[in-house]
Amino acid sequence: MKHLWCICVFFLTSCATKGILETHILQGEPGEVDVIVFSSTDCPIANAMAPEIERIHISVQNAGGDLFLVHVWAGRTNIDAQKHADDYGLTMEVLIDTEHELVDSFNATVTPEAVVVLYDEDGTPKVIYQGLVNNLFDSPGNRRDEATQHYVREAVAAGIKNEAISTSYRAPTGCIIEQKQ
Repeated sequence: MKHLWCICVFFLTSCATKGILETHILQGEPGEVDVIVFSSTDCPIANAMAPEIERIHISVQNAGGDLFLVHVWAGRTNIDAQKHADDYGLTMEVLIDTEHELVDSFNATVTPEAVVVLYDEDGTPKVIYQGLVNNLFDSPGNRRDEATQHYVREAVAAGIKNEAISTSYRAPTGCIIEQKQ
């Protein structure tokens, strides 16, 4: 029996159209890896990570998976998300989750926060890593010139090889996601 995560989100369809509420099913082939990155158009830490997120997207896509960028803050529109993607050279699928269905499903707390999912032998998704994209920021306002550890890249590579990950959670640093009441 195949287990699926069904999550309702607003899909970014294009700059000229409004998002429509659809059901997105997180599913994949055994051994496939997907990445979800929670983000915001106006979080400086998330924006600083945009080039790395795009590089991860290309790498995951080349390996047969997907990367989804999920905007989480209230009031964001498809136009905002499309402009942000264009401004930062982001080519992955962008989802708008202002109702926090994905945020709640993964207990995301800040932007940027990454989730790496590996599909097991029957296609069931399993979170193998969650947290920091890399170590560019030790804390808000404490930025390195460049990252020296690439946690999501390492998790994706391990997932593709079906190898164990030494640390499956690293507390993310970024802009707090205001929780829905």
